[in-house]
Amino acid sequence: MKKDTIGTTAADNLTARNTETSAYQTARLGISRLDALRGEAEVIDYGAIILCTAGSAIMTIDFKDWRLEKDTVITLFPNDVVMLNDVSEDFEAEVLRYDKSMLREASMQIEQAVYSQLRQDRCRTNSSFVTRLVKGIFHLLRIYMGSRGMTNMDMIVLYQLKSFFLGFYDYIRENGTATDYRGTRRMNELFNSFMERLEADCRRAHDVAFYADALNITPKYLNNIVKSITRHTTKEIIDNYVILKIKLQLRNGKHSIKQLAWDFNFSDTPFFCRYFKQHTGMTPQQFRKLRSKGTAQ
Repeated sequence: MKKDTIGTTAADNLTARNTETSAYQTARLGISRLDALRGEAEVIDYGAIILCTAGSAIMTIDFKDWRLEKDTVITLFPNDVVMLNDVSEDFEAEVLRYDKSMLREASMQIEQAVYSQLRQDRCRTNSSFVTRLVKGIFHLLRIYMGSRGMTNMDMIVLYQLKSFFLGFYDYIRENGTATDYRGTRRMNELFNSFMERLEADCRRAHDVAFYADALNITPKYLNNIVKSITRHTTKEIIDNYVILKIKLQLRNGKHSIKQLAWDFNFSDTPFFCRYFKQHTGMTPQQFRKLRSKGTAQ
């Protein structure tokens, strides 16, 4: 089983090449090769600020590609679909990972427009301001985390997150959006809105028409946008996202297959199992059994 700073519980050890400054109940900071994000896409249930410190890689977030190289800053949010590709041998990053409960509290007093913009424009390459901002935050946190007896560490991280969100937003407002994407700005805005609706409604709606109606555009136009940006059809994106969310629930092991079929709005359990097998090559029961064996190793 792979173990990595960004992909483990607080009780897990890091691989030999990873070092962790400290881990608290809701946040941790450390050096990582992001091994847990390689191999296949996953829906994550945490947030992270990542500073590439060496090498290069391609990070796919919500089916869009972003290039990471030295001093690139990229942010992850809960429910993002993430995968790391084309990783160089010397790739390494410093990562602040935080629990989704901390994100809720950090964004509570921040306007929704700020949060939405941060999710849309999450990557900066060769931006000295953003890089210095993140390096400064990480340096301060390392000082605190390296000190014994810190009883307010989670609150300190919380305020640093707020500082980053607001500072990054002001930078975007003054310097414009990133250019690491395909299509026009309007197309990207619609695609981001589609992904936000998919995140919110994937349990109850699995058809293209539902999301096109929600955006007040035709299914054909939505498909043109999605294919232009991701090279996948809209239906492929929907099915991939639904399957990844189901996998996340199966790994957690808290609900029965029958309950998951109900939660994801399938007409019955056999249809749910056929849908899952069609897209994964195995039944939900087989996937859960396989993952439980892998965890035990």
